[in-house]
Amino acid sequence: MPEQDLPAAARSRAAVVSAAPATASAAARAEADRLLAAGYSVLFLTPAFGKRKPDASRGGVHVVEVRVGTSFDSAPGALGKIGRKAVLTTRNARGKALNNPAATWSAADVAAEIGPYLDAFAPDVVVACDKTAEKAVAKLGRTATAPGKAQPAAKSPQTSLIIGSNNNAGMGHAWAVAVREHAGIPARNIQKKSYPFAYGSDIKAEDKDWVDPLWGLGRVADTLDTVTHVLSESGLAVLGRLNGGQLADDLPELRRAGIHTALLFHGSDIRSPDRHIELYKFSPFRAPVTEEDQKLTEVLRGKTAEMAKWVEEFDGPVFVSTPDLIDDVPRATWLPVVVDLQQWTEGTRRPLEREVPVVVHAPSRPFMKGSDLIEPTLRDLESRGLIEYRRLEHIPQAELVGVVQDADIVLDHFVIGNYGVMTCQAMAAGRVSIANIDQRVRARVPAEIPTIQADPDSLGEVIEGVLADRDKARAVAAAGRAFVSEFHDGRKSAEALEPWLRG
Repeated sequence: MPEQDLPAAARSRAAVVSAAPATASAAARAEADRLLAAGYSVLFLTPAFGKRKPDASRGGVHVVEVRVGTSFDSAPGALGKIGRKAVLTTRNARGKALNNPAATWSAADVAAEIGPYLDAFAPDVVVACDKTAEKAVAKLGRTATAPGKAQPAAKSPQTSLIIGSNNNAGMGHAWAVAVREHAGIPARNIQKKSYPFAYGSDIKAEDKDWVDPLWGLGRVADTLDTVTHVLSESGLAVLGRLNGGQLADDLPELRRAGIHTALLFHGSDIRSPDRHIELYKFSPFRAPVTEEDQKLTEVLRGKTAEMAKWVEEFDGPVFVSTPDLIDDVPRATWLPVVVDLQQWTEGTRRPLEREVPVVVHAPSRPFMKGSDLIEPTLRDLESRGLIEYRRLEHIPQAELVGVVQDADIVLDHFVIGNYGVMTCQAMAAGRVSIANIDQRVRARVPAEIPTIQADPDSLGEVIEGVLADRDKARAVAAAGRAFVSEFHDGRKSAEALEPWLRG
C-alpha cells in the first residue's frame, strides 16, 4: 500500500480472550476480525489441547494458543510429568465428551496462562467472549468488554524513529544517537545479532527473545504507542519473528498504524556480485579462490537478487551507508556512517616519525577487503625492512582505538571500491590512510577524500612513495580529521534522514 494512501492510523490494541480453543470459537474469531476492521491491532488468546506453537500472525491479528497449566506444572521430577499428563488427558477427554472444550478449564487456569501475554501486549481494551474468559480477565484485575462494543481511540505520538534490527558495526545505534542529538527527534535502535564485541544499542534481543511471542508483542505495544518512523536495516523486521522476521512481514501492521517505513542497506545485503564484477576491476566476486568464498558469492548472488526485486516494489525511501551502493539502488540516499570523534582522537605521535613505520590492516571480512591480494606485497616490504606489518582480527573496539592511534599507515578496502568505517576511523585518528576508492565513489562525495589511492597492483609502489615523501603523506593525513568531522560526525547523517522524518 503506498504511504500516501494510508488510512487513519490504527494504533489502538485489543485483546480477544476465549476459553474455548480457536477452532471451536467462531464467534471469538469473528470478534477479532471486527476489531481489526475497526482499526485495532488484535491479540487473540485462546487455550489449546496440549502444547502448541503460536500461529503466524494474520494481517494484524496475533493468534496465540496457550496450553492451560495445572497444579502439577511446578511439581519436580516424575510426579510433575505423570500428574500433568494425567490431568490434561482427563480434562481433554471430558471436554470432548461434553462437546464443550471450555468445560475443561477453570477461570484460574485461563488467567494464569494469558496474564503474561496481556502484560506484554498492554491492550487498550480486553474483550471476553465467554463467561470463563470474563472471569479469567477479572482475576487479572482487568475489566472485560463485551463483544461488539469496543471502538478505537485516536492516538498521535510525536515523531519518533526506531532503527533495526541489525546494528552492523554499531552503526544503527550511532545513527539513532545522531538523530537525537542533531535533529532533536527521539530515536532508538534494536540489535538482534550477537557480535563478538559490545556495540552500543538501545534495545538488544537475544536469539531466544527474537522468536519469543511475548517479546514480539511487547515490541508491537511499544511501536504502536511511540514510533512514527521505522528504518529497517537489510529488510529486517522490528517486531521479532511475531509476523515472520522480515520488514515485509511487519509492513501491513505498521502501515495500518500510519507508521512510515524506509529501508537501509550496509553492503552485502544489497550489493549484486554480478554488477560489481562489471563495474570494479578488482571485484572479489570475479574469481573467488577458496571454496568458502565461492559459496559465499553464490549465496550473495541469490539473496541480493531477491532483495533487489523487493526493493523495486517498495515505495518508501531507501538509504545506503556507503556511496558505492548507489550502483545497486540508484534512487537511494547516502546515509554516512558515524565516527565518535570523542573516542577516535588523534594519536600522540605524528605518523611516519619512525624509521620503520607500522602498517595496520584490520579486516573484519578478509575476502571483502582484499587481504589475500595485498598481503604478499606487505610481507615483501616487511622482509626488506621497510615496514612493520600488523594484521588485526577480532579485536575489541576499545583496544582497536589505541592500536590505530599508534599506527603510521592504516589499510582498509582494496577490492570493493568504497571506503567504510575503518577508513573514517583512521582519518579521525590522523593516520595515513591508504585504500582503493574507485573514482565513481569519490565523485559521489562532495569533497576530496583524504585517503591515498592504491590498488592491489600498485600498493607496494605507493607505500614506497609514501616513505620517500613523508611530508606529503602527512599533509594528506592532517586533512583526515576535518573530513570526518564534516561528513561522519553524525550531522550529515541526521540531515539525510530529516526530510523523511519531518515530511
